[in-house]
Amino acid sequence: MAETISAFDGKLSEDPLAGPANTRMKENIPKYNTAPSERVEQGQNNTWIILGRDRNMGFASGYGGKGHTRAGAIDIVVGLQGWDPEHGKVVEKNFGSMGNDKPGDAARIYMSQRADIDKYFDICDGSMGPSKAMSAIGIKADSVRIMGRKGIKIVTGQAPQQKTSLNGKLPAQFGIDLIAGNRDNVPAVGKSDVVVLGKAATQSQPYLQPIPKGLNLRDCLETTIESISELNQLLTDFIGRQMIINCALAGSPITGTAGPIPVVALSTAIPTVTDGTIKQIANVFAELVKQQINLVTVKENYLKPTGAIYINSRYNRTN
Repeated sequence: MAETISAFDGKLSEDPLAGPANTRMKENIPKYNTAPSERVEQGQNNTWIILGRDRNMGFASGYGGKGHTRAGAIDIVVGLQGWDPEHGKVVEKNFGSMGNDKPGDAARIYMSQRADIDKYFDICDGSMGPSKAMSAIGIKADSVRIMGRKGIKIVTGQAPQQKTSLNGKLPAQFGIDLIAGNRDNVPAVGKSDVVVLGKAATQSQPYLQPIPKGLNLRDCLETTIESISELNQLLTDFIGRQMIINCALAGSPITGTAGPIPVVALSTAIPTVTDGTIKQIANVFAELVKQQINLVTVKENYLKPTGAIYINSRYNRTN
């Protein structure tokens, strides 16, 4: 959409000097439908600060529309009607949707003392569930950046010690959902699912999954690699001992009788055993040594902080 719209589309004045160097410029600006309880600060270029009560659409929407107290709201908006504002047309605020192709107003920071914030922005429930009648802040734009020169913390409350802004109890400890694509109900493939021709025939794994704790995961993988290495050593030792036994059996004399005459002969299996022994040394031993080297390399590269492809972030942590 943005690729087909001129950067100068919507300019009302033909004056070529209007606009450059942040000079005054008239452009298409809709007229916001102000509720009786709202105080509106309007800029010259479709910028708005709306002080009022909670609502996401018309006067009857939200908790302000229901007449609730403790439902104050501050709505900071740029670009009412998004990419195609109609000059002078009376419009309502438009939160758009995170679940379909309706983007709504261009960018918004919405702060409310009491709101159904997930419903307003059409955000999926995730593992937290929807926020209802709670104080909330919603931030929406094409691109959002949060920057901190000394770090950023994303923190949830500690239940049951803390209470909500409405003096309610927190029923449980809530976590943090990172949801790309605003989807939480798409089945994923688990280890017990059936895959046919590269496609999953069954999908039983939840789409939203827990984030592993890096150090615990590292310890688990290290233990697994060490167990595989020990099994490798046991198998190497077994093959070496088995070759000694094979050679001993091949070289042992065989006693018997040919009619009434006692006979002592060497085994005819020596060439076969010798050939098998060579193959074991050339193939099995070589593969076991190669595996040992690979295990050491994996451990050094992935599980050591000094590794080039260490699995854990050096900067970001989670509980």
